[in-house]
Amino acid sequence: MADSLKTLIKKRSSVKSNLTIYNNYLTLIKSSAAISQLQRLDLEERFIKFQSLHAEFDDLQTQIEVLADDAESTFTEREDFDRQFFSLVALTRSLLGASNNGVGSEAGFKDADSGAHISSRNNFVRLPKIELPHFDGNYQSWLEFRDTFSSLVHDNASINAINKFHYLRASLQSKAALIIKNIDFKAEHYQLAWDLLCERFNNNRLLVDNHLRALFDDVEPILMESSV
Repeated sequence: MADSLKTLIKKRSSVKSNLTIYNNYLTLIKSSAAISQLQRLDLEERFIKFQSLHAEFDDLQTQIEVLADDAESTFTEREDFDRQFFSLVALTRSLLGASNNGVGSEAGFKDADSGAHISSRNNFVRLPKIELPHFDGNYQSWLEFRDTFSSLVHDNASINAINKFHYLRASLQSKAALIIKNIDFKAEHYQLAWDLLCERFNNNRLLVDNHLRALFDDVEPILMESSV
């Protein structure tokens, strides 16, 4: 069993190294003043291959979690990989979206960003005087945040996409904010940001594990008091 676990961990390391290679590639692309047609085609092909990494990692990680004695550390590995993976997915789609919109120069990128900010100012809608929820990436508070934000903002037809994106960014903190950090602030990218966040935290197994852990933490002091 130990040899099997060691082999799985080595395979997982290989998958993680591919994540790092892709991240370095995106850093190089992002540093360009403009994305050429050749770079765009190259990025599209690499992105197709990159997307299979998550399923490969998930399969290996699940096997490791079954065999490992320290479940807590294995969950941390999953969280770290998911955070990096979805951040790179968001960045890739943002770069491809900018290229697809015909932004062909550094000035074009600046004009696109400027247009987004002007749109944000002209279409700003004030929310009711209700304090927006905040979310820092803690699974125990995800469901409450998701449902509250959906009710106040996401499902509110009177708030346009750019303002929804503004409120979403304002509501996120810590590692949750990192998931959408690389997504360009544009109206058409709001749904992408929300979908990435939901994909990241709508993990039923981790939600149940964290809920049970919280229940046991609450029960333990009560048992100690009753035994006194």
